[in-house]
Amino acid sequence: METGALKLPLWGGLVLGVLLGIVLQRSSFCARAALADAFEGEDQARLRTFVLAMAVTLLGTQALAGFGLVDLSGTPYLRASVPLLGLLAGGLLFGAGMMLAGGCPSRLLVRTAEGQGAALLTWLVFVLAIMASLEGVLAPVRERLSGSAVALPAASLPALFGGVPAWAVTSGLLALMAIFLFTAPKASAWRGWSQPLAGALVGLLVAASWYVSIAGADEFDTPAATALAFVAPAQDLVRYLAMERLGFPLKFGSASVLGVLIGAFASAVVAGRFRWTVPTGPQMLRNLAGGVLMALGGILAMGCTIGQGMAGVATLSVSSLLAVASMVLGAWLAHRVLLRATHKASASRA
Repeated sequence: METGALKLPLWGGLVLGVLLGIVLQRSSFCARAALADAFEGEDQARLRTFVLAMAVTLLGTQALAGFGLVDLSGTPYLRASVPLLGLLAGGLLFGAGMMLAGGCPSRLLVRTAEGQGAALLTWLVFVLAIMASLEGVLAPVRERLSGSAVALPAASLPALFGGVPAWAVTSGLLALMAIFLFTAPKASAWRGWSQPLAGALVGLLVAASWYVSIAGADEFDTPAATALAFVAPAQDLVRYLAMERLGFPLKFGSASVLGVLIGAFASAVVAGRFRWTVPTGPQMLRNLAGGVLMALGGILAMGCTIGQGMAGVATLSVSSLLAVASMVLGAWLAHRVLLRATHKASASRA
């Protein structure tokens, strides 16, 4: 393979990341905010934006697979044997950490690009905790929580349903998502154009990343397709920036994370929304604790709200659906705890 072909996925990942960073910054796309709105009974426009992104990712991913442009069988999401305890525990920890940290990893990147020092510090702690979970002081905790591998009834929904064609399962899921999207109240912010556009663009970029990640590969050296994600690639980026000479190269995932930071920063500057702020107050401790929980949870759950919630679900993975359900539950539990803490604090000041 030519050197240029080897570098093509890196450039593609960087460009995809830049575009995603612009969309995320301009739209305030955020899984945490979407779930918080739903938990509080608020306008679910942001949740519908996330669901639309999931739907577009699903449609695009299955179209790429159906036309033979991407082989999804080698992805880590489609495994029939997984550490089930770790997957579920990781989802709970990630969901709770996301609520405490004030955003998922991608949202922390965008807020960092806007100049928020609290987000930068939380993201750095998140990355350090990933390293500690894999090879450091948190590794024993991860190993204990992970448990042994458990054989699932099937790796994918089509196999689980007795060999139903992937297009049929995809159609069913898209129909359920469409019902939720089209039943939005007339007064909802979803009825405008900005939220649907943001969801569609995010979904297109995540779906396209499957193909871009293998762009330039020849028939003798075909790498496994991967998609945009923000847990392991965040660690890869920091290792590349700090220790490139020790053999830590830039990869597709880390290039895309760097691209998100660049794109969001450029978008914030152009929009006049870059304001450097210094982290202060007890809120910072909660954010840092959330970063640690997200790191440990993301490693155990094998992804984040974009990696598992969008790319993983788009492969029709059973384990991804379990991980996402666990993330939602963890987010709900943390939201309830935070809500009670807020009410108690308000009552004590009254």
